[in-house]
Amino acid sequence: MIRRLNPGSKTLILTSWLCSLIFLIACGGTASPTVPSESEPVSPPAAPAEQDTPVPTANPVLVVPDAGFLRALEPDAKYGGTLKWGGIASSTLYDLHQTNSIANMGPQRPMYDLLVQVDPVGWDEVIPDLATSWEVSDDGLTYTFFIREGVTFHDGAPLTADDVAASFTQIIFPREGVLSPRQTLFEPVQEIVVVDPLTVEFRLSEPRGFLLRAFAAGFNAIVRKQTLEDNNYDLRRVPDYPGTGPFKHESLEPGIVRRMVKNEDYWNPDLPYLDEMHAFHLDLGPKTGAACLANTVDFCWGIDPVTAQRVPDVDGLSTVEISPVIRSGMYINVHKKPFDDPRVRRAINLVLDKQALLDSVGELTAMYPQGWVVRNDSLFAEHWEMVKDQPGYRTPTAEDIAEAQRLMQEAGYGDGVEGVDLIVRDTIAFAVAWGPIVQDLLQRHLNIGSDIRLTASGVWYEEMDRGNWDLSPIAMAVVIPHVGDYWAAGWKTGGGRNYNDYSNPVFDEILAQAARTSDPEEYKTLVYRGADILEEDLPFITFGNLVVSVAWWDYVHPGATAAKGGNFWDGMRREIWWVDQVQ
Repeated sequence: MIRRLNPGSKTLILTSWLCSLIFLIACGGTASPTVPSESEPVSPPAAPAEQDTPVPTANPVLVVPDAGFLRALEPDAKYGGTLKWGGIASSTLYDLHQTNSIANMGPQRPMYDLLVQVDPVGWDEVIPDLATSWEVSDDGLTYTFFIREGVTFHDGAPLTADDVAASFTQIIFPREGVLSPRQTLFEPVQEIVVVDPLTVEFRLSEPRGFLLRAFAAGFNAIVRKQTLEDNNYDLRRVPDYPGTGPFKHESLEPGIVRRMVKNEDYWNPDLPYLDEMHAFHLDLGPKTGAACLANTVDFCWGIDPVTAQRVPDVDGLSTVEISPVIRSGMYINVHKKPFDDPRVRRAINLVLDKQALLDSVGELTAMYPQGWVVRNDSLFAEHWEMVKDQPGYRTPTAEDIAEAQRLMQEAGYGDGVEGVDLIVRDTIAFAVAWGPIVQDLLQRHLNIGSDIRLTASGVWYEEMDRGNWDLSPIAMAVVIPHVGDYWAAGWKTGGGRNYNDYSNPVFDEILAQAARTSDPEEYKTLVYRGADILEEDLPFITFGNLVVSVAWWDYVHPGATAAKGGNFWDGMRREIWWVDQVQ
């Protein structure tokens, strides 16, 4: 809900300090600063939402006002030149608010700014971007952002609080048919209030410790309200809608390259350093590795492990692994027969050899096993030690396969099933590789016959949202290593990536409790209870966690972006990157 205040009801600002939150990637949270403010009472919402709060919190700190004016790390940074970026960069869905893919981040992120951002230099705090400062009320229920003056969109229109409100309305209160993968992060937000042309408030039903970090998620691009209105609030098929970012769209060859040029009117007068940026589409793995070694691209996102091992022997080439908050596995449509029967889902889980699936894509990308608790979560090691040798995690034994066949018989499918729709995103190389393996294991052990359906990246999201599928192997990344994000998005009732509409009220309540607690032991107890429910219901079969290897030539200066990025979409704007003029 958006509401505008007339000037007479404008909130009185009691302090001019700029507050920022340190967030801890390893812990998954931020704390709310206690800067007092006065605001009108919040009207009861029509449809209240639950909220999620992380367990660990960090003390708020004061930062230099307008820390959004970034610079390159190196004092001798040079202006000019073209950067050729290579990675997954092909999608038929262009709306950053409606997607969750590197296929959009790589080629589009440089054109758009955020309200606030993760510091791409230190990676240890949230800093200003289009908001120069903000305040959080003592009770944590009101976030007030003060918008940067004089910012213009690429089409010349001025940025106002209306644009910020409209952009977050797309994310928090999506219209019918609009996808919103990150909606769950903002569940406590009940109202967005435009206080004046450069001030916007977000009013909450309950506080959430990591909300500021949620605002800084790289997909939360600020776009023009007019652009949304002109396109019926759906930018999926609009490849070049205007942003305020450091680079502007120049041309697009779908599936090949997007070319961007420097925004000469960027609000930060010292950025960007590059004159042009070209984002080339390359498949994850050996193709990207080969392009990197051949130096046909300058920065390579997603090289294969073999190339990564060769990099130390190549003069002028560097590499690093990025381990994002991610889960790979297989969605199961729990509302379609025979998968609406949990016995069938358990049978499938028992016969799928998870380690073999991870090993099978070892030439494309590194993968490590994990269960319901992701590897970035502080509880991972303890939880994995508990479950790694259990049925469904270990390599299937004869007893496991026999039990799976018994479950199918008990469920009435002892003779098997035919015509299962196995939908796979064609730009995700490891998912494409998994398709035939999953198909074979299900046919061989359970007589489940399936047809593999390859779809474009954007089509996959739309088909999943409509429920037009049965099974889908995939990897999905999130923002924060806390169950309030990586569980809530996928399996909470109404979650932004709950593509199979799984719903369990007991699980929802556990998530709500985990969101509110600040006690690590209570959090652990709740997580283990939640994991037991997911293990019983199996709305998803978890395979593991992938890591992404990136590489770059020494004339490229990405600063700490390449080496420290906890998630591969943070730092994707690349405004502080620069190149030596030697190409």
